[in-house]
Amino acid sequence: MSLVLHFILGFIVSFLGTSTPSMLNMTAVKISLNKSKWDAIIFAFGVSIVVLLQAYIAILFTKFLRSNPEFVQSLQKIAIVIFALLSFYFYRQSKKEKGPTSKVKATNSFVVGLLLAALNMFSIPFYCGVTTALDIIGWLQFSQQNIILFVIGSSLGTFSLLYMYANYAKTIQLKSKGLAKNLNLTLSILTGTLALITLINIF
Repeated sequence: MSLVLHFILGFIVSFLGTSTPSMLNMTAVKISLNKSKWDAIIFAFGVSIVVLLQAYIAILFTKFLRSNPEFVQSLQKIAIVIFALLSFYFYRQSKKEKGPTSKVKATNSFVVGLLLAALNMFSIPFYCGVTTALDIIGWLQFSQQNIILFVIGSSLGTFSLLYMYANYAKTIQLKSKGLAKNLNLTLSILTGTLALITLINIF
């Protein structure tokens, strides 16, 4: 049951974290519209491979800090800062207009997915913050099997979300402005709440 729970947690965290219209999922929409749905899926596969590595690095970093008692309080403070910054970032994004307007050049979609995901600077801090919060409330266990299942779930969560963006590209193109605003505002509230919960746990 613990293994299944860690897989589900990884999937949900990644799915929600990728849900807001951003560089990655808007690129999936653009590729689906300008090239083909299959190219967008290949792009999503490339992104998911990088997310696999990013989530693994983040959870190992959290595990290292957790195993050193002198870093625990620092880790909690780091999580608060990360969530506060993410909350502010998503709030700012909710005020901006986003839409799949630019064209995608005829390049290898898989390589584009790898490169754009690697350039996503929020991924590792996001997973560090989430895994810290999950550890604090006792939902995350750092056995090798649990880590692997969490990471796989994270990768599949990202792939599933990007697949949805690719599959419903035309609908998203028409409604991207309202979708971006609502999802970013929701994530702003969610990450802000996680920052508050982590702060409360310190005291």
